[in-house]
Amino acid sequence: MFDTEKLKSFSWINVANPDHDDFEKLQDEYKIDEDTISDILDPDEQPRIEVEDDYKVIIVRFPIVNRETDTQWHTEPLSIIYSTNRVITVCRKRCDILDKIKRAEKTSREEFILNIMYYIAESYLRCLKELNRRVVESKKNLQQQIRKRELLALLDVENSYTLYMTGLKGNLSVLDKLEKVRGFAKNDECVELIEDSRIELSQGIEVVTSYTKMLKSIKETFESVINMDSNTYINRLTMWNIILMLPTLVVGYYGMNVALPFAEHGDTGIVIFVIIMALLVGYALFIFVRKRII
Repeated sequence: MFDTEKLKSFSWINVANPDHDDFEKLQDEYKIDEDTISDILDPDEQPRIEVEDDYKVIIVRFPIVNRETDTQWHTEPLSIIYSTNRVITVCRKRCDILDKIKRAEKTSREEFILNIMYYIAESYLRCLKELNRRVVESKKNLQQQIRKRELLALLDVENSYTLYMTGLKGNLSVLDKLEKVRGFAKNDECVELIEDSRIELSQGIEVVTSYTKMLKSIKETFESVINMDSNTYINRLTMWNIILMLPTLVVGYYGMNVALPFAEHGDTGIVIFVIIMALLVGYALFIFVRKRII
């Protein structure tokens, strides 16, 4: 789907959810190289800058929530193709971040591109705050009851942190390269946008690092708790095995074809036999409870 907006010094063409016809139009009408289009189609394309004969390509990654993927909170590539009087943004998914850029922030081609970088950096911080809320919620649930669902949720968040770190570092690298492009940071506004974007991206990297360490600590703590609980249950089962083995041993002896004690006493022998077993079991329970084994 093509959306075109004519601005004061350039035209902006936004292509969201492109199909085969859209890519043909990019090739035929806008003279975009086939290799560039192939890169746009790749969901794993990493941030970078490419220089072609008639245009330059900037690829950055932005955070997105998608319930259809294995990792719900992940990143998608956004391709920014710009020439002298045109900026084309192409994304496999709809990039809502582009809708937040105001018309006053599109005064020049360079400022528009840098505003895209800034809003993407800002969106990472918002998503990281939301992910941290999920970690805190899962932690509270795990403190009440350790469940598989909550542990898998933490694993999903950990995967998201890894993807975010890759995207943030890649975008920061692209920003550093843009700053070195001759004539790109041509005024104070562009210089200020570059600095603001760098601050946001660096802060995002620090936040991911901090949250990752915290998540690792939470996981290690609950892994230790699970191991301790497992050991406790095994110890209790072993002790109950020993306790139940005592009457089994006595009954097994009475099942042998030998002279049995108390047999001459009739029903009284059975009572004596039950009392002996109860005393043995009671004594074993007393010892284990006193030593806090069970």
